[in-house]
Amino acid sequence: MGHLKDLNISYFQHLLQAWKMAFWFGLGAFRLILHGIIPDFDIQAGHSTVQKYTGTPKED
Repeated sequence: MGHLKDLNISYFQHLLQAWKMAFWFGLGAFRLILHGIIPDFDIQAGHSTVQKYTGTPKED
C-alpha cells in the first residue's frame, strides 16, 4: 500500500489515526450543528476543530 509506505506507518497505526480524526471531526460537526441552531452556543466550535489538526495558534 503506497499511502502507508509514504507515511511510514503500519495499517493499524493508520486505522487508529483515521478513526481518531473521524471522532474529533464528528464531534466538531455535532458542535457546529448545535451552534447553527443556537448561535450563542459554542462560538468557537468550527475554529477549535480545525485548529486541532492545523496547529494554528489560538486567537484571543
